[in-house]
Amino acid sequence: MIFISSVNISYEKLPLVDRASPKVLSRRNRAENQTSPDSIAQDAKDAETLIKLAGVDVNRSLKDIANADEKYMIETQPGNADIHSRQTSDDSKRQKGIRRPHYTRLFVFDNTLVFQAACCLPLKIIAAGLDGNPVCGRILYNSYSAEDGGKLVYEFQGRGAEIIIDLMRGESTRAQRLIFRGMKQ
Repeated sequence: MIFISSVNISYEKLPLVDRASPKVLSRRNRAENQTSPDSIAQDAKDAETLIKLAGVDVNRSLKDIANADEKYMIETQPGNADIHSRQTSDDSKRQKGIRRPHYTRLFVFDNTLVFQAACCLPLKIIAAGLDGNPVCGRILYNSYSAEDGGKLVYEFQGRGAEIIIDLMRGESTRAQRLIFRGMKQ
């Protein structure tokens, strides 16, 4: 089932990222997961379609499209780390064999930042910080289906030199931390 959020959702103040959240050591070997040219093309086409569905006019004062300078997993419930993460990992949401787009990027406009992400699981921003301060934002587009995976477009108010975004994937106790720095002013 697909859920699409309305563009008319008001801005909400997000919790500030906890810089003390412990990093999670990955057991995956990323060298095995090289991105093919076909996958890159699939991701680019999906990203273009998604940003249009969200109603974002990329021609309006676009300054930059940024990729994360740092990307890693953090534990959101450190006391329950190992046991709880394994129990809540819902592999039934993933269909094996079908590749779904996986990407994150940030559109830098004059007065706003628009974050875009896609993955095989439902996506939700659980915390963010703009130059170390709380930030307000709103969902422009959010959907999930077993066939297409999770898609999210989120608009942040304001601009700064650094934004940190904690992105929850599925029902895990872990979140992906994305740090974007040096955004053009």
